[in-house]
Amino acid sequence: MAVRQQDTATFVETFVALQRDEPAWLADRRRLAIERFSLLGIPTTRDEDYKYTNLKTIATGSWSPSTSSSVDVPATDYVGEESARLVFVDGNLASSVGDSSLLSGLESRLGGVEGHLTRYADFESHALTALNTAFFTDGAVVEIPENTVVEKPIHIVWVSTGEAGTASHPRTLILAGRNSQASVIESFVSTGDGACWTNAVTEIVAEENGRLDHFHVQQEGSNAIHTSVIQGLAERNSYISTISLSFGARLARNDVNVTLNAEGAECALDGLFVVNGRQHVDHHTTIHHASPNCNSHQLYKGVLDNESRGVFNGKIIVHRDAQKTDAIQHNKNLLLSPKAEIDTKPQLEIEANDVRCTHGATIGQLDAEALFYLRSRGIGKTQARHLLTYAFAADLLERVKVEPLRDHFEHVLMRSLSEDPNAEETQE
Repeated sequence: MAVRQQDTATFVETFVALQRDEPAWLADRRRLAIERFSLLGIPTTRDEDYKYTNLKTIATGSWSPSTSSSVDVPATDYVGEESARLVFVDGNLASSVGDSSLLSGLESRLGGVEGHLTRYADFESHALTALNTAFFTDGAVVEIPENTVVEKPIHIVWVSTGEAGTASHPRTLILAGRNSQASVIESFVSTGDGACWTNAVTEIVAEENGRLDHFHVQQEGSNAIHTSVIQGLAERNSYISTISLSFGARLARNDVNVTLNAEGAECALDGLFVVNGRQHVDHHTTIHHASPNCNSHQLYKGVLDNESRGVFNGKIIVHRDAQKTDAIQHNKNLLLSPKAEIDTKPQLEIEANDVRCTHGATIGQLDAEALFYLRSRGIGKTQARHLLTYAFAADLLERVKVEPLRDHFEHVLMRSLSEDPNAEETQE
């Protein structure tokens, strides 16, 4: 415990020194969060959930807000200019376009979100959520009124300036009212390539018959650290889907947790990560089936090359009264290098007796027969490998219903797999 107290000291001292003008209820929540963090500390590899993901760089680093006064925002126009959009730079609102009645910065909405903000993502047992709660400076609020269908996707862009040693704590609250429907994209990008840290928390609530499609898009710099928590609550006959697309960062840890809180609720958790070099990506998912007649579906896919490493831990918890549960979970991984690693652990915890639950994981290499078939048709070895790798990942991208976003990541995927233009194509 002494080591953890030492790791937390700097964070606590920084919090005490902060001066904020904010409502008393939020100040109280922040105080509770930092007190809880001081007891929890940054997770270590002795914690089961972080057994394969070492956060020592965060625990021993000296983190401060960015001091950049201006920044050129990277191109994130794959959604379309007509969509509502907020842009944050290092956690602070920089610009907004579109319908302000749907999407706004947190500062202007604090009076109306007291019953929701910080109420769903658990900082009592999750240290990184506690840090975000204590330190976020601004955030995005998306509120879809009841009986409203938002045709165009809503886009929130989180830009990190990429300065070494800087940290930002993005915060998003998404409220989908009764009988509403919307798509929300959160893009995380960086303008520099320093060893910076983004620690994000997103809270999603779908009320009765609400439908919310959420996308977590991570394309930060090659030296960045990215940690995130997505916490969803689905009420009666509602639907929450979240798709994680992770192509960037040196170290990424994404936690996705959804509670199916009332009868007829449904969720779909999907993810795709494509990594190489010494990148490390960790996905942890937990679905609580807390009520009867609820469905959940999960598909996570990983493509790993060179000395990269992936982690998947998916947990489905079926509570005692959650009869007629239907839950499906799959994790599929493709290793392109003998030095690439994947640790996968799908889990079921079932207390009900009238359920249908399946889970499984696969780890493999490119199919030798398929490679032979393509090469026998005159396709070179490198191109054949790229085609098969693309085919493995592309069916996950087909689940992205926002067409411009899907097209964008198909190009990103192809570019990440493309050969060196100076290399010679060979038939060997």
